[in-house]
Amino acid sequence: MADENPILNNPYEEPIWHYATNLQGELDYSRPVKGRRVFTPEVQTIPVRQGVQGDLMELDEISKAEHGNHVVNLLRREVAAWRGAKYPQTTRITRELLQFWFLNPERDSTQSLFFAQREAIETAIWLNEVAEKSNVGQHVLRQLEEAQKVSASPENNLPRIAFKMATGSGKTVVMAALIAYHYFNRAEYRNDVRFADNFLIIAPGITIRDRLGVLRVDVRSGVDAEDYYHVRYLVPETWRKEMPELNKRLVITNYHQFEPKTLQGNKRSPMDGKYQADGTKQEAVEDYSQLIGRLLGNFRPGSRLLIINDEAHHCYLPRDDDQKAEGENTAEENRRAAVWFSGLVRITQRFKVRSIYDLSATPYFLTGSGYEPYSLFNWVVSDFGLIEAVESGLVKIPFLPTRDDTQEIGLPVLRNLYEHIRTELPKAGRKTAKARAKAEGKKLIEEPPHLPEILQAALKQFYEHYKEEYESRRHSAAASGTSQLLLEDSPPVFIVVCNNTSVSKEVYKYLAGYEIPAEDESQPPQVVSGRYELFSNYDPESGQPRNKPPTLLIDSDALENSGQIDDEFKRVFAPEIKRFKEEYAHVHGQGAAERIEDSAILREVVNTVGKRNALGAHIRCVVSVSMLTEGWDANTVTHICGIRKFGSQLLCEQVAGRALRRQSYYLQSYDKNPAQPCE
Repeated sequence: MADENPILNNPYEEPIWHYATNLQGELDYSRPVKGRRVFTPEVQTIPVRQGVQGDLMELDEISKAEHGNHVVNLLRREVAAWRGAKYPQTTRITRELLQFWFLNPERDSTQSLFFAQREAIETAIWLNEVAEKSNVGQHVLRQLEEAQKVSASPENNLPRIAFKMATGSGKTVVMAALIAYHYFNRAEYRNDVRFADNFLIIAPGITIRDRLGVLRVDVRSGVDAEDYYHVRYLVPETWRKEMPELNKRLVITNYHQFEPKTLQGNKRSPMDGKYQADGTKQEAVEDYSQLIGRLLGNFRPGSRLLIINDEAHHCYLPRDDDQKAEGENTAEENRRAAVWFSGLVRITQRFKVRSIYDLSATPYFLTGSGYEPYSLFNWVVSDFGLIEAVESGLVKIPFLPTRDDTQEIGLPVLRNLYEHIRTELPKAGRKTAKARAKAEGKKLIEEPPHLPEILQAALKQFYEHYKEEYESRRHSAAASGTSQLLLEDSPPVFIVVCNNTSVSKEVYKYLAGYEIPAEDESQPPQVVSGRYELFSNYDPESGQPRNKPPTLLIDSDALENSGQIDDEFKRVFAPEIKRFKEEYAHVHGQGAAERIEDSAILREVVNTVGKRNALGAHIRCVVSVSMLTEGWDANTVTHICGIRKFGSQLLCEQVAGRALRRQSYYLQSYDKNPAQPCE
């Protein structure tokens, strides 16, 4: 294959080629190999080109011998045979849905589901309806049951089934298809225990929870409907009249709702507010019965419930472990995982839960979780990972911007930038620095940014490459006769991920500019423009703030103290803010919309980067600490600079995933016979 185009496979069909991979996980782009890559439970790295001297041994050869009978590879073979036989041993409803999705000659090619989605859906259905009817299937179910055992306590061994799908391969579509599958089967076969009565979708945060709103049925008709059942053509038109009932049976929430809330009013205990032996006040909080009633009060206890975990790598049963990794808050991650996991345990005791579907691009354990660091969840049943997504053209192709006319920085340094500059970066976070200054009776004053020279050289490389990308794009909507994008359009986006809020602030000042307050408060501040014109929030000639600042700082300190959402911002973006409040009121009520704080507006800016006519449409650069690791779906990101340790495969793949989501999928013919394939 040509070096500039590593795509080997049709994204709508099962992969039939893969690149030779050495024992270090590096790809040889000069050697396409016939056949699909064998699944191996060892975590694959982000695609990296092999050195000049290729290895004689190919990883796939070893994987076939060692992992050929792993449950994922076994399921691939069984599901492929079932697919080839056109889905026997299923209900009529199931067959009609599968034929509508995958064997429908009237389905336009632009409405087709990716093979990554198809395989996950088929695997879930095969396990639910077909597996128990064959010896091989029963063997798979026994293996899966054993893999689900994480504790000596039976109540902790949840019926989890994990689907590993690369960022950008369409997990939400899979959720919608599986909900429709259960919903319509249950409507037809009400007493069949294989099909759920109700559905609980759990996300790790508010951003992802809100994005999953497409799983609710939009009761508007025709082209106005925006739910995925309609937009992604997952439900036959004649069936759609039965869909509104689904909303009564569906709850979409974030795991934080599993934390007991403080009781109010007449639900409080008589002892509430009394001082305890340790001097703290006693507060009455919900018990789990009350919590589940608050969350799932509309569901009849004992009814059949399907649970779907999005970004499910955040949900596990933590074990004692003293291991730590830089860049990971192990204690906090374990606390969150315990809240999520214990909530599931309590729910399975109240409802009949046959399956819990876990979806994640990175379903494996972190350092300090009590499990082998970065080992995959044992209950993974299908895998379409990042390398297969690249080889199938599902995602953008990652590479390093290695051109450097100044010879200031070489490829080995750029590949491991953080290790070369970590000792020169500020150690304390922004809040810590403020607290320290306050304790010393001082005020934290903005000073010129202090960035290591190597980092400045790296940012220059990124900017020069970004500038080429920016200036070569044509304005897609208004075709104004110029190759320059207008500020009102959605430009390519450069993101910088930092290790703490002090570093993010320094990078932000360097790229966006800053103001130095005058000693005489009656005088205007001194303005220092950003280093690069396309990213500067100040006009380099007049020194005036730009109406639509192209660079955004988003971290915990910025949400509270950045002042980016000032009166001028609200004036310039009045139409977008009005639209945001109207949409917010539609979901949360008018009262909540009227109480929206500036931090919520700032979150909306970052959540709508790359979306036309939205608050974030104009953004070109986002500087962050840890707020862009998942659930952020700006498909206009073209460049990422990491100024933090990426020792965690999870963190590395999540951050890289922010730039890999494609803007569009133009169908074109595929070369069925790549040049010089290797058998």
